[in-house]
Amino acid sequence: MKRILLVLFFTSWAHWTQAKSTIAYTAGPAFQIPGEFIPATIDLDRDGSPDFSFISGFPLCTMDVPCSMCIWNFYVTALSTNAILIQTNYAAVLIAGDWIGPDAATNDVWWGSGNVTLLTWWWSERFGTSGSRGPLATLGEGYLGVRFISRDGMHYGWIHVRETVVMDWAYETRPGVPIRAGAKPMPVPLASPLVVRPGYLRLNAATEIGKSYQVQVKDHLDVFPWTNLPFVIPATATTTMVELPMTAPVQFLRVVEAD
Repeated sequence: MKRILLVLFFTSWAHWTQAKSTIAYTAGPAFQIPGEFIPATIDLDRDGSPDFSFISGFPLCTMDVPCSMCIWNFYVTALSTNAILIQTNYAAVLIAGDWIGPDAATNDVWWGSGNVTLLTWWWSERFGTSGSRGPLATLGEGYLGVRFISRDGMHYGWIHVRETVVMDWAYETRPGVPIRAGAKPMPVPLASPLVVRPGYLRLNAATEIGKSYQVQVKDHLDVFPWTNLPFVIPATATTTMVELPMTAPVQFLRVVEAD
């Protein structure tokens, strides 16, 4: 007997986040940027090749006793032929909803050569002062605009950073297509599935009139990313029903808002 396993998702994302059923999203786990020049890497498309690296070294202090100034830098590096948006001497930090694509914003430049400073901490024992520098210091948290090369071309994505903690990340699976900072798939609640005729499964999804929705499937939960079924469902009611053929012994399904 075929079994279809449904993954039920609930979301409270604000409506500004443009839903993208073609976005591959990774919810961390979040990590602290390590010190002592030990890098932590992100593999956006999980192809086994790291795409971006985060690192910090040791605080550098003057020889004054007590010291006049100590500086501690945190860096991000685009690996291989990949690139990151920078602004002057620091990584550019975007706010939610900003576009990331081939046309960089004013004063932002795509950079793919060596370490880029993400954040600088500084303090002075002599004067009892401290602070931080860079766009991330001003905002506290935000999104790094990134691009990477895959077998099918160039992809755009974002990495969410909160001070010196990398939170989560995502990319647009369609090559050459821009992505909004912070945009990720928006799954909708599903009712318990029903088998109303042999070989078919009926899904009932909570929908919003006027929006369109996409059914996504996985054969195993460790497969990345989700695969779109080849149709989009326009919603004409607050509950939308779709019947799907059960084509595999086990499948994982979800419904997300379409583009």
